[in-house]
Amino acid sequence: MEIRQLKYYVGIVDCGSVSRAAQHLFVAQSALSKQISDLEQELGTQLLVRAYSGVRVTESGKIFYEYAQAILKQLNDARAAVHCAPESIVGSVVLGVPQSASAALALPLLQAAREQLPQVSLHLNEELTGNLLAQLKQGRVDLAIFTSNVPLADFEFQPLATEAFFWIRGKHHTASSETGDVTLEEIASQPLILSAAQHAHCIREIIERVFGESGLPLPPLAAEINSVHVLKSAVQAGIAPTILPLALVAQEVDEGRLIAHRIRHAGMCRTLGICWSRELPVTNAKHAVCNLLSNIVKTLCESGRWRGASTLETAPAGLCSDGIAQSMARDADMPLPHCRDTSATR
Repeated sequence: MEIRQLKYYVGIVDCGSVSRAAQHLFVAQSALSKQISDLEQELGTQLLVRAYSGVRVTESGKIFYEYAQAILKQLNDARAAVHCAPESIVGSVVLGVPQSASAALALPLLQAAREQLPQVSLHLNEELTGNLLAQLKQGRVDLAIFTSNVPLADFEFQPLATEAFFWIRGKHHTASSETGDVTLEEIASQPLILSAAQHAHCIREIIERVFGESGLPLPPLAAEINSVHVLKSAVQAGIAPTILPLALVAQEVDEGRLIAHRIRHAGMCRTLGICWSRELPVTNAKHAVCNLLSNIVKTLCESGRWRGASTLETAPAGLCSDGIAQSMARDADMPLPHCRDTSATR
């Protein structure tokens, strides 16, 4: 297997046809087809189905495409690394961010990187956690934000912050109090909207664990929705409540379209951290992005801009410190952090 075959294959998939890829890669169409045929013969499987309208990628071809992209990325990183001075902070870094964390982190991080790391090309991939997990293992992303409950062999995990979960309901959905705390028993008494099981790592898996450890059944699911936007719209429409980090619904809560209730259970939270592979070199650029991300998270938490989150050093008693529910007592009268009191508008 040759590097050029990987480049040719990725080029064909990206262009959607052999002829367009030949023009883009400045390679004769016949030579391009021959290289792909040789690649398929070596792999012992068909990667592409040729047609007059272009090419269709087979299931095997989709898997190979992901790995080919990752291999070519590592080669480009290696080429850039050997041409830079050892102390230079130069290069490309791909950071994977789950949908549930991007609302709080993405824009502040991009702004800070532009100012403080001008020679680093930072790419943000917002993904569902199931997809992001696969991309991290394949090497398509250099760094990823995950929760501490995600099992990642051969990866390092640096905790950054704890984030409490809140019971979120539409304004027409009834509750025992307008904005006060709710118990697990109250939540369990009515259906929930959650993400699908294959993308459950960052939120649903923790929710299921908390209910299981408390001896309560998980509430019946009114729907499983993997789009944050659609999920919030469904809750707002009154289909059913959900459980989410507060930062994801901060705007809707401020505007009175959704109502957030603190949950009376110490384990209903997550620890977010940054992951990277032990098998791949940690370049100066990756190291700089890690440090920048850590500083951004601390600033957002301490300033209150990341609603419902705390740095590990300043986390309130009762918030989880490593993804495992802690039995420390928490202040039951602690106010909802930075939430608008919607009862005044009713």
